Amino acid sequence: MFNYEFAKPQHQLLTPYVEYFVQLGGTGVLFKSIYSRLNTSFLMDFDQGTFYDGQSIKTGLLNVKDKMVQFSPVASHSAPADKFFVSFTPYGLSVFTRLPMQELGSGAVSGEDIFGSSFYQLYEQLQSLPFAARVSLFEAFLLQRFTAPHASHQLIVDLADGIKNNIGRSPFGQLQALPLSERQIERNFKRYIGISMSRFLRISRFEWAKQLIANQPSLRLTDIAHLAGYFDQSHFIADFKRLTGVSPKNFQMCCSSHQRMSV
Repeated sequence: MFNYEFAKPQHQLLTPYVEYFVQLGGTGVLFKSIYSRLNTSFLMDFDQGTFYDGQSIKTGLLNVKDKMVQFSPVASHSAPADKFFVSFTPYGLSVFTRLPMQELGSGAVSGEDIFGSSFYQLYEQLQSLPFAARVSLFEAFLLQRFTAPHASHQLIVDLADGIKNNIGRSPFGQLQALPLSERQIERNFKRYIGISMSRFLRISRFEWAKQLIANQPSLRLTDIAHLAGYFDQSHFIADFKRLTGVSPKNFQMCCSSHQRMSV
């Protein structure tokens, strides 16, 4: 049976950029689907048991995306699983690496490619540590690499937060107030978040609708569609099916809690 440990970042400087740390341990067979997501997760696998599209991975990345990710089943572990995840906010990883986010794909990605050659030593140090010590050491590593967003970078951070926190409202007014052209906004959005602004808006609507379905099951689909900013119920249902493979009505029935979990 697998078990999870969670921790929020302790250093205040990291809280806008790092959502949480997760450690997975235990034994068993891991089946996992991850739906469209607004965060980016970096995986360190210390047992070499995880498979992504058939690949065994040591480190991997799941970035902001508008399609479902299906993991291959992980064979039963003869020894306890040992996987450590860092979940970043949509733009969080961009302040710790020089690489443009659109150049980072999901799957097996070298930690050295993202964070530089010093990551190898960090990986070796983390292997033997308990969860709390891993969190502290990784936080220290991130703080060493942190670069505060410059003006145009911060504008995208604020724009992304505005979209995510005001679902159902058009971002047009916020866009008009920015001292950037439409082309500059689109280019910077891809650089610091990895996808276009329209795709980000789409995932934001989906994430909010998914939360409403899970937390307020008595709401009608028409109400959820309206609250999440969809044009109408039919657009909501079609988009939800595309992003999850199931209808909103069947979402809770066909998806168990461990399948819905996103790290």
